[in-house]
Amino acid sequence: MQNNTVLIIGGGASGLAAAIVAAQGGQRVTVLERGDRVGKKLLATGNGRCNLANTGAPAYFGDAAFAAEVLRQMPVSQVLRFFHALGLPTREDPSARVYPGCNQAAAVLDLLRAQLEALGVRVITQAEVRALKRTEKVWRAETGQGSFTADRVLVCCGGLAAPKLGAANAYSLLTDLGCRLIPTSPALSPLETEKAPLKGLSGLRLPATVTLCDGKRPVDAAQGEILFADYGVSGVCAMQMARAAGELLRRRREPMLYIDFSPTLALEENRMRRIPARDPLYNRENVRQWLAGRPLGDPLLGALPRVLRERLRAAGGDMAELLCAYPLRVTGVKGYDQAQVTAGGIDCADFDPATLMHRRLPGLHACGEILNVDGDCGGFNLMFAFATGILAGRASV
Repeated sequence: MQNNTVLIIGGGASGLAAAIVAAQGGQRVTVLERGDRVGKKLLATGNGRCNLANTGAPAYFGDAAFAAEVLRQMPVSQVLRFFHALGLPTREDPSARVYPGCNQAAAVLDLLRAQLEALGVRVITQAEVRALKRTEKVWRAETGQGSFTADRVLVCCGGLAAPKLGAANAYSLLTDLGCRLIPTSPALSPLETEKAPLKGLSGLRLPATVTLCDGKRPVDAAQGEILFADYGVSGVCAMQMARAAGELLRRRREPMLYIDFSPTLALEENRMRRIPARDPLYNRENVRQWLAGRPLGDPLLGALPRVLRERLRAAGGDMAELLCAYPLRVTGVKGYDQAQVTAGGIDCADFDPATLMHRRLPGLHACGEILNVDGDCGGFNLMFAFATGILAGRASV
């Protein structure tokens, strides 16, 4: 039997932050990680650059009000202060995304692991928790390496996204204690579409605006980069449609994705951002005027890659409409193996956003992606994970 003041289940972003804060407060902390090392998923964030946070307007789904209250209690300035106090320089890019100064996720993980060691935090890997129970006075976690008890337990197991990086279905640890699970689904994931309109485009990467429609009704839109594949489309702007597209498909609707190439044509700015949903043809007249002013011959020559020019001509129809609303019928959303985050999760209603502690089970906290909160690309998910971990770690002191 291993006795601890604080027991943390999961060695991801929220778990590592919580462990450091609790240990800084003098607590005896043990981290139980089911994988062979902590922080694997952290290394993959931000394309290996680790997008720590975002100083722009919050962009959260699920229980967005809970996320807003967490960030009121632990704003981005305090999250960054946590890292600066550890010795990590950070930089903010023009789109409000915050990265480590060296642009290396490995540097962030190295720093966090060094802090754990310096503070005497026990890290036990390959220790999957099979059951979590409350005894008379303490919490007990059962693993293949024995039982661990603690006055407080922080469940920081993450969601189902990216299983190769250590994701696990740990929701039962909390549902067995009476917590409610909001149904989960992949979010920030590539979209599967009809194949014919993609012929010859696989591998092409361009700036674009995309609009997701339920029939003719626009429901979501985003700007950024789109990447064509043989199965459909990926890239930030397309992946941000996954949550809404999945909901439509589950309701047996037929979602349509319309691609506007205006950013490629330099008719609109190119930024990674979600925008208000609007008629996909809103930019048609601007594109029509642009076409009218092009040199004689092929008006797309020099403006678009050859494969896209050929695909647009093969599609037939009004070229201005194709350039601002190229239609793709969405047939599916790629699974958790390609998703960046999980939509759904443990209902936040039972947890205090100031401490992340369960309202009726003293000493039980839940942090990060295991909760029913997911955010857009751009650092929002990591920021929520770090904020919840810091708050829960502080409450453990």
